[in-house]
Amino acid sequence: MQRKCWEPPRAAREERHAGTAGLSASVIVLLVVAALTVSLGFAWLPDSLLGIGVVGVGLFLAISARICQAREQHQALCRVLEHLRGAPRC
Repeated sequence: MQRKCWEPPRAAREERHAGTAGLSASVIVLLVVAALTVSLGFAWLPDSLLGIGVVGVGLFLAISARICQAREQHQALCRVLEHLRGAPRC
């Protein structure tokens, strides 16, 4: 009897990949260093440049969020590719 292609993946496979969704240690270190740099740079801005500083902090937060989102998308893509590689062809 052939396995149907539309069946969801088994729970054991999902549990095995659940722990690998975090950021790597080097990315966390770089984000912490960047956060310190942004906070120190924002603190040293003169009053006339605070508007530009707020835009810079917003840009930093947007880039940080995109890094986290890309990691999640990469992990999901790897799970799909692994599932397709192990699934029988229909």
